[in-house]
Amino acid sequence: MTTVRVLFLGASRLVGLMERFRAAAAAENVGIELASVEDGSPWHAVAAAGACRVLRGPAFAAPDSDRFLTDLVAEQRFDLVIPVIDPALRVVARLGDELRRAGALPMVSRADLCEAVYDKATAETFFRDRGLPVPAGPSWPRVAKPRFGSSSRGHVLFRDEEELRFWSARNRREDYLVQPYLSGTEYSVDAYVGPDGRLLGAVSRVREVVSGGEVMVTRTERDESVLGVAERTAALPGWRGPLNIQVMRTADGPCLLEVNPRFSSGVTCAIEAGLDGPRFILRERLGRPLPERPVPWRAGLCMTRSRKDHFLWLS
Repeated sequence: MTTVRVLFLGASRLVGLMERFRAAAAAENVGIELASVEDGSPWHAVAAAGACRVLRGPAFAAPDSDRFLTDLVAEQRFDLVIPVIDPALRVVARLGDELRRAGALPMVSRADLCEAVYDKATAETFFRDRGLPVPAGPSWPRVAKPRFGSSSRGHVLFRDEEELRFWSARNRREDYLVQPYLSGTEYSVDAYVGPDGRLLGAVSRVREVVSGGEVMVTRTERDESVLGVAERTAALPGWRGPLNIQVMRTADGPCLLEVNPRFSSGVTCAIEAGLDGPRFILRERLGRPLPERPVPWRAGLCMTRSRKDHFLWLS
């Protein structure tokens, strides 16, 4: 039986995603071996749950990270390299050609796109220049977001100009993106773009409960205006593989918030609803055909997460 060897970067807590890759391998009648590069902490959930082997490596921004990754892929003969956190995206995108020469398929979008969306200020300009709706105008309240932040950490809300001036006098304004604070319903759209640039599907969902920046309860909900913005975004040249597109539906229409060119933490809901990204990835690596048109999916599916304890003897 053919076995596909998959290397993730930063999968630490994504036990559900590992299970979906195993299910995809079973559906394709192939074996699968999963590993993830992590820091030196001994308590990564994917290892404690027996879902994935953990390989300790340097921080993805460290000077020796590039050499470590290319050597690891060549020595252990991985077939796929899949980054699932933002710093790892930049590394894999930058090393794409080297990883291919080492025999692996890097599942990542074009390097310039990964760099553009890593910086929220650059991303806002990038999307506005391409005619996509982004937060704009002089309205209040306003919000400051760290340019290189994630999971809504470090956001600061200002009710008026006086609050913004007070904050600006005590913080480096250039480290933040300040924009109108939008009210409405926020959608997280999981999408998948094939190797030829075709959109294989997009599933919109609402995050009902979020803890520490990670979704705990989410449900699929179809909104054509939101999906329209997501599809226009996904049609930009250079995306590849999984995307997460965040859109706010306001009284004035949908507005693009950000794009993460990787699997989201809540993507298992979209997979269950019909957008089987893990299976698309395996089929591409195996040289099997992908869907010819966007896959159908169902609205009304709710995913709720439960906490499960794992125990490790550290001494």
